[in-house]
Amino acid sequence: MRPTHIKRLQEQAKDLRARIISHDTVIVQSVSNAVANHVVTVEFGEDNTVRARCTCPWAINGSIGCSHVLAALDALASKKGRALSFWLSDEEAKRQKHRRFFLKGNGKDGIWITSRSEPQ
Repeated sequence: MRPTHIKRLQEQAKDLRARIISHDTVIVQSVSNAVANHVVTVEFGEDNTVRARCTCPWAINGSIGCSHVLAALDALASKKGRALSFWLSDEEAKRQKHRRFFLKGNGKDGIWITSRSEPQ
């Protein structure tokens, strides 16, 4: 299952602290527990696809695009001088006229990501 209010989730993700451990692993602060963290692992496919796994209950139960995943992807992009936006449809993402990626879930479910140069 993917989120229905992606922009609200994107805003929530911006408030989370994320610490990059390696090129594919990020530790992200928990939303519900101030003393807990979640581990997010990311795989980048050759066809502009992204797969991400998180240790939070929402993700463990089969949902994609939790705030921890969005925060982790933001942290990895920021390290490269990029800023991300998240979209529920390819049409919304195409209108941005930036590079697009697809965060894959189970089946055809997923979230579109656009990447642009980070504002100075």
